[in-house]
This record gives sequence, structure tokens and C-alpha cells, in this order.
Amino acid sequence: MTGPAILEIGDVRLTALPDGAADIPTWPAPEPTAGAAPIDWAGYHRAFPEGFHGEAHLWRIHNNCYCLDTGGLRILVDCGVGVGPYPRYGNLRGELPVAMGLAGIDAGSFDIVFLTHAHPDHAGWTFDEELQRPRFGNARYLLHRRDWEHFGGRETVPPYFRRFIQPLQEAGVLDLIEGETEFAPGITAMETPGHTPGHMSLLVQSRGQGLVIAGDVLNSPMFVTEPELPFGSDADIARGVATRVALVDRIEAEGWRVAAEHFPAPGWGDVVRVEGRRWFRAL
Repeated sequence: MTGPAILEIGDVRLTALPDGAADIPTWPAPEPTAGAAPIDWAGYHRAFPEGFHGEAHLWRIHNNCYCLDTGGLRILVDCGVGVGPYPRYGNLRGELPVAMGLAGIDAGSFDIVFLTHAHPDHAGWTFDEELQRPRFGNARYLLHRRDWEHFGGRETVPPYFRRFIQPLQEAGVLDLIEGETEFAPGITAMETPGHTPGHMSLLVQSRGQGLVIAGDVLNSPMFVTEPELPFGSDADIARGVATRVALVDRIEAEGWRVAAEHFPAPGWGDVVRVEGRRWFRAL
């Protein structure tokens, strides 16, 4: 792992904290039904060589976390897969602590941990099971109320939710939010449901500049070009598509930059037009 990648949005400093990547035996979107136009996976592989693997152009999924430094506050966006091994990503073991060490960032320096949603590849480092305490000991953790109710209210609560999210409430450090919420100067949680009922993206604005950390609304750069395609892991496929189309439209219209946890690290760039089509252009 190399040194940290850093991006400035006005007075806000973003540091990418890669948690690792894995080659998985699927594509980012399901193959179209019979009669529909095929997806040009080979073309996307050429455009984004670190986002795919093999002769079949399958998905190489990256797992980025982000540190935001703004107005005296330090915010961690998402918490990776954790210690692992994480079976869905080829038994990946997370590298967030290594990335933090390279960036000179201490776990105790975070004021806020923002979870885009309550899935295990975004919440794995929240709680230290060995020491039985929140891993980021001075931080408040933010999660959408609908995700808390959706996963925690099941008859059988998912094991990862019991391990990594419920203990945060028991420790008194979990804050449930809903609606569009500016929880720090220029840092706004946006409701972007579909992948999960309470999925959120994060809008960063400072001195006329903007960036959206999209979470799992955008899981591969190909979704910038074809946001109308479904993502098979969305809880609500139709709503996920509508959210994705609207978000990409708004990012382009506002001239914001975009960052995404599952894009090739560091995961940030611009939305640009090439011969009339939208593309993600990495920085």
C-alpha cells in the first residue's frame, strides 16, 4: 500500500483510506434480458483496468473509506470489512488500520463516524470485538433510522449487525438520523434509498466547490455511464435505479465531484461528457 491520496474541496481535506480490493466472480450489473443491448464489459475494462479482472471482465471490487477534515472536526466515512475474513470478497481482510497508519491518522482523533448504510462491508471496523468497545472511541456514530429499524427489527437479526452495529447503541455512541441533515458545516447527509431503505450519500461543500461520496448508489464507474442499469444487490431494485439516475443527473448539473467506496482507489473524480455520453474521469 502506497502513501495516502488527498483531495481538497475548498477548505475540506479528504484522505482516501483504502480497506482493500478483491476479485469476485460476477459483474457489477446483471446481464440484460434476451433482446436487450449487451453491456460492453470489455470496453469498461479498458477504461477502468483496476475495476475489472480476467478475460471475462469480471468485477474487481474496491473498498474505500474516507477521512474528512473540516472546521476542526474529523469525520470517518464508512468502516470497511473489518478484521475479516470477509467471504463475499474472497475472504478479504480489511486494511483500514494500515491505511490510517500511513496517513498518520489515529483512531482516537475522529469526532464522527458516518455510515452510509448498515452493510457488513461498510461497518466492519466500527467495534473492536477483542477489547469490547467502539474502535473509534471519541466519535459519535451516525446511521439512518430506517436502516437501524430494517436490519435490527428482523426476526433473525443478521450476525454482523449484532456484532458491529448494535454494540454501538449499547455503548451509547450511536445517533440515528433521518431526512437531509447538515451535521457539520458544509457536510450534509442526503437520503439516497434503494440499496438499503436508509442508505445515505454525503455532500461536501466548501467555498463554491462540491463533492458527493455516493456510497453504494454507484458501485462501479460503469454506473456513471449507465445509471439506469440495475444493481442486483439493491434491496429495492426500481428505487435504486431511480435514486442512481437522479444522483448522477444532479452531480453533473451541479458540477460536483464524486467519490465512491467501491470504485478503484482512491475512488474520486469528475463526471464528464465524451461524445455525448457521461463517464467517470478519475483524478
